[in-house]
Amino acid sequence: MEVSLQAATRKRGFRDCAAPAAEAARSGAVLWAGLVLLAGIAPPALSQGQSANVKSMVATLNSSGARKECVTLTPRQRLRYWYRAEAPVNFAIQYVTDKETLYPVKKDKSAIGSGSFQPKEAQDYCMVWTNLAKKPVNLSLEFARVDE
Repeated sequence: MEVSLQAATRKRGFRDCAAPAAEAARSGAVLWAGLVLLAGIAPPALSQGQSANVKSMVATLNSSGARKECVTLTPRQRLRYWYRAEAPVNFAIQYVTDKETLYPVKKDKSAIGSGSFQPKEAQDYCMVWTNLAKKPVNLSLEFARVDE
């Protein structure tokens, strides 16, 4: 009995990979997208059954480079995120107060990550991925602001 990759990913609760693959092609990371699809790895459906504005993208982090994506959140909202990198990266959700930068979420040296973050106060929050390698690393990411 043969099961297609598309059917297998749907059965496990993942959404169709066509959109992230198209974004990867536009970003010039065709090889990386092909590897993700061949491995059967797809981002989770971040907004199943909820109203959300899901953003998906593929980026290349240069050596010691970083990617920052910021969103404004209220305590009645939740930030859901997913990422996968070719090599381990540092990930953090940060925000700035008058005196310092705070990190409510921090995950070091991970190539795959996902989670959910609900703030205690309305603020701009930034997700930051930092490349630890001495060579460029491709990063696929998806995130959504979800109203609770």
